[in-house]
Amino acid sequence: MDVLEGQIFCFSDVEVDTRLGCLRRAGGEQHLRQKSFQVLVYLLENRDRLVTKNELIDTIWRETAVTDGVLVQCIKEIRHTLGDDHNLPLYIKTVPKAGYRFIGKISELPESAVKLRAMDTVVQTEEVTRIEVEYEDEELLGAGVSHAPFAYQKAKNLLRTISIIVLLSAVGGFSLFYMSKYISGQQQASADIVLPSTPGKKSLAVMYFDNNSDNPELAWLREGLADMLITNLSRSPKLNILSRQQLQTLLERNGYENAGKLSFEIVSDLAKKSRAESFVAGSFASSGEAIRLDVKLYDTQTGDLKAVETSTIEKPDLIFAEIDRLALRLANKLDSMPFEHEDQAGLGLTMTANLEAYRYYSLAVNAAQSLHNKEAIDLLEKAVALDSQFAMAHARIGYIYAVTWGISDKAKPYLEKAFSLSDRLTEKDRLRIAAWYSIANLDYPNAIEFYRQIIMKYPTETESYLRLGNLLSGEEENEEAVKVFKQGLAIDSDASLLYNALGGLYSMLGRHDDAIAMHRQYVALAPNEPNAHDSLGLSYQWAGFYQQAIYEYRRAIALKPSFEVATIHLANAYFQTGQYRDAIELYKKYISISPSDFERARGYSAIAQVYRRLKKFNLANEAARQAIKKKDNYIGEVYLIAVEMGHKKGARQLEKKLFNGPSGSNRGRRILSRYKFYFRGILALEKNQTDEALAEMKKAVRHLPPTYDMDPLEDCLAQALLRLNRIDEAVAEYERILRLNPNYPLARFHVALALEKKGQNERARENYKLFLESWRDADTDIPEIIAARKSLSES
Repeated sequence: MDVLEGQIFCFSDVEVDTRLGCLRRAGGEQHLRQKSFQVLVYLLENRDRLVTKNELIDTIWRETAVTDGVLVQCIKEIRHTLGDDHNLPLYIKTVPKAGYRFIGKISELPESAVKLRAMDTVVQTEEVTRIEVEYEDEELLGAGVSHAPFAYQKAKNLLRTISIIVLLSAVGGFSLFYMSKYISGQQQASADIVLPSTPGKKSLAVMYFDNNSDNPELAWLREGLADMLITNLSRSPKLNILSRQQLQTLLERNGYENAGKLSFEIVSDLAKKSRAESFVAGSFASSGEAIRLDVKLYDTQTGDLKAVETSTIEKPDLIFAEIDRLALRLANKLDSMPFEHEDQAGLGLTMTANLEAYRYYSLAVNAAQSLHNKEAIDLLEKAVALDSQFAMAHARIGYIYAVTWGISDKAKPYLEKAFSLSDRLTEKDRLRIAAWYSIANLDYPNAIEFYRQIIMKYPTETESYLRLGNLLSGEEENEEAVKVFKQGLAIDSDASLLYNALGGLYSMLGRHDDAIAMHRQYVALAPNEPNAHDSLGLSYQWAGFYQQAIYEYRRAIALKPSFEVATIHLANAYFQTGQYRDAIELYKKYISISPSDFERARGYSAIAQVYRRLKKFNLANEAARQAIKKKDNYIGEVYLIAVEMGHKKGARQLEKKLFNGPSGSNRGRRILSRYKFYFRGILALEKNQTDEALAEMKKAVRHLPPTYDMDPLEDCLAQALLRLNRIDEAVAEYERILRLNPNYPLARFHVALALEKKGQNERARENYKLFLESWRDADTDIPEIIAARKSLSES
């Protein structure tokens, strides 16, 4: 099949769209992993005959060595998604010992004959500069919009492929082998997690344990036992161990994240992909309180069994002592003794001796990896309630508060508690907690140095590249931040959060094509992750593609209705398109579902700003006061209300508070500097210090924009110039903004206003028309809408 042309296969209530790489069933979009989707398409293309297993493996995986089990998992996933039954198949029939055949009745349509119901349709013109988008959402149906000046390749998948190649080929560590996999007719398997080859160290992978127990309360031990062994063996200076996060990523890359028991062939194949010299495979079973452990150590290349360890644990609380003994014996078999002298203590002392606390911790790690932070904190709080000396449980709570949410005051007590238990931490964890604590104390340069140390000592931990890159972008070391993100992607070319971070930075830098490509790749890697769609929405929004942004935010909220981040971003998109009433309702919803006072304060401040724009100052002031009750960081909105109301005395009283507070944290990095210079400019304007005001506003627009905020302040200099009646300079600045974002909120209105002042009524009229067109869904009582319509009616 020619992926550039694309086809849509229709059968029953199912549509398989080959160009967008998606499957729709009963009107709703379903998601298959990339390889499963390719298997389905191949069966559809060859529906008139039997397709053998060998043919499928040779075609879909090409030069990658995989077992039949991998294909079987793909077929299971396809059947589950289609609602097909293995015993009474409607679509895919298994021919025993031979292969598969698609038996459903289908029609095949060229893409040109069907309206795309997914994200966007690229329409080629002579200049290839217009994008028209149609949405399946009933409220957006028919709301096609065109935007310039961004040109995209006709094929969405090809665009993403080219972007990845350009990105990764810039980093020397990304091999031609992986590039060749991307540019083949059908994309090959993604690069796997690979352990480094370090002189004097042996590499080891510990796989999740098989659950042979009928006790559902012990199901967590599948990951938990592996994590215990990994933690224990990581104390050896002579071993490179696949971390739990890396193991989970490896499973996800190969489609086994939700699989139960894995065959020896699959486990062996995964170990080979990780380049581990040896691997551990284990199982557990229960009888009453007793738990039986069976652990086997294998040579990865030969498959030879190197050691067998079997033990019966009479009571669950004795698991830690047994894991300690197992770790010592396995390390001895690998000739990787001794452990470092400071790490001689067993797992019960380095982590916790309370099995239930460890269970909560293990479940919390899973939740945090999926960005379910509130759930993770609840589980970690239960862990520390059971064992107040559980250092890493305290540390991870601090991490979520300091790094993920940017709530430093809540983070510090937990991180300090972890520090006080430093004898229960590994060297890597000590470095991590030191970095997190530096972030909590707003000491970003020190945090950067700690992450540099982590990367130097543990170069395959991609999370450290993510954190370091984010910290560097907070310091506006943008080129270095991009480089660090690329280095992380060279190690793991499917690290979705690195694509997210790099896309966010590209967006703030105004590199819209690159930003959208990175965030599309994030969505491709994590199609069911709400945050992926939210991030893509942000990059669309800053580029001026508001309908696309709204669509992505709605997709994120559909996946997770309580996702407060997408809720406020959707509200911001409504605000920036003049839909103030809808924005206020969503800000209220955001307040109701937000997990902390910091977020609730943000919601109240946003409502205050909407009312201030509407000149409803009493309502604005009330909302702003609610904001600073929750968090006094939002004093700025109260100050702006006082200024606009002409309350000079009140504004002067707020000036000191405006600049005396701490600089704060933006989810683990420095708050963007634009706010500081903007408020300095406003203050200078109020004091009639014209030159100083313009100087501060010029500094503001030179710093990165808060693209995630309701007002990125990109027009602050233009607004100041217009206020000072420096019309030509104001128009030039607005034109710069419109090149960056052709639909920037109110920019067309203010250009029209400026031109009207110069007597250029025809040009003003044209800009008023463009403004009303871009705000065609806006509330009719907005002052700017009223003014634009009045001006057009009078001219």
